[in-house]
Amino acid sequence: MNRKSAWKDGIFIVGIYLMLLLAVLLVPVLNIVAIWVLPLPVVYFAVKHGIKSTLILYLILCLIAWPIHVIALVLTFVFAMVGGVIGELHRRKADGFAVLIGASLAYIFHLLSAYVVFTLGFEMSMRQVIRSQHEQVTELLEQTGRSTDQISILLEGLDMMVYMVPFMMVLVGASLGLLTVWLAGIMLRRFNIETNRLPALRNWGFPKAFIWYYLIAFVVMLTGPEEGSTLFLAITNVFILIETIMTIQGLSFILFFFHHKKLPKILGILVVVMCIIIAPLQQIIRLVGIADLVLDLKSRLGSQRK
Repeated sequence: MNRKSAWKDGIFIVGIYLMLLLAVLLVPVLNIVAIWVLPLPVVYFAVKHGIKSTLILYLILCLIAWPIHVIALVLTFVFAMVGGVIGELHRRKADGFAVLIGASLAYIFHLLSAYVVFTLGFEMSMRQVIRSQHEQVTELLEQTGRSTDQISILLEGLDMMVYMVPFMMVLVGASLGLLTVWLAGIMLRRFNIETNRLPALRNWGFPKAFIWYYLIAFVVMLTGPEEGSTLFLAITNVFILIETIMTIQGLSFILFFFHHKKLPKILGILVVVMCIIIAPLQQIIRLVGIADLVLDLKSRLGSQRK
């Protein structure tokens, strides 16, 4: 694409982006939808014109957003960058997982930056914020008729969330990345732009090395590292992250099994929903995921089909 075409498309993209940005800031209800499509104009531009032109567009959008409102600048700083990353990866014909990882890392970077700014700016750690709410939470729970033991357990869980901040950042970043990549794929295909899609969940698979990581993390957890220590923080987040990966692996196998047996798709959807809602079911799904990685169950089923 020549420079004249890039400038022409750039003006059009700036106009579309500003309309979406103003909708996010000023239009109730519609802003819930508009905020998630905010990266899409930048995705389209990046696919067509490459990283250099996209960087110039990104700077222009930030400069325009700055006088509007600080929130407009923050939104542009985040979503325009994510859009540029997704668009550039699609332009390079990266596979679906690579695009998802790129988008997720971009979101995680911004979440981490926001956490650091909050901590330094207010000179207050997340632990202090949560513990400062203990009294209010206790009063609220007492009004609902909870016993002292139940309240203690809930407060301990609340305190535990402090140590799970890195995991929650990864989880939120990956979820936002998945949503944005999905919307970007729909948009690009509407414009007849070829993209590499994410494979269906039933075809997902993680390296067998995760089994060893899981065992190592489990053994270290059994040694009882001191609460609050760097080791405790690291191993807690690693262990929870790998448990989540094993759960995804288990869901992947179950969906693969349903597809292999030509069972109704609705059954697979119900299993996924029930796994999210019912915590004990997650333990079973996790064991299925571990078995799939260790025994390579998908390959065994696939060979039986042949």
